[in-house]
Amino acid sequence: MSRLLFSLALAAVPLACDEPDPEPFMGDDEFVRDPALDVELVSAHGDAISHATGDNCMRCHQENGPGPGRFTAAGTLHDAEGAPYPDGLVELRTAPDGMGDLVAAIEVDGLGNFYTTESLPLPASSLFPTVYSGDGARKNFMPFPTSSGACNVCHAGGFGVRLPEG
Repeated sequence: MSRLLFSLALAAVPLACDEPDPEPFMGDDEFVRDPALDVELVSAHGDAISHATGDNCMRCHQENGPGPGRFTAAGTLHDAEGAPYPDGLVELRTAPDGMGDLVAAIEVDGLGNFYTTESLPLPASSLFPTVYSGDGARKNFMPFPTSSGACNVCHAGGFGVRLPEG
């Protein structure tokens, strides 16, 4: 009796080799990106065309993703309380605390997001990010370098890129 139940149960389970191969998914090396998506995009003060504030922008805006532009750096700037902070500035330099050679200056848009498709030396070189308020009076910086421009990967949730109180 138990052999019969086992045989019936086995017959009801589809074999893995009978199932079609799954379609390549976003981020997979097999994902086919539409070349029309490879456009230059750089955030600018006042713009309100970005979306998904606080999310990892580079999840979609990369060589194996469906988002327009292949971002080299992207993230969200927050105020001291954690709300998105619009129209600030992000600098990437060769030394901490706003010192060293300026490699890139990226304006934060009107929704608090910043992004660029401009060529950056990441990950081959490490850079030091510094963020500024819109009037330049407040700043915050990473005291150690990063070799990734995917800022919202580490700076997520309560660890967002924040400006100090002013």
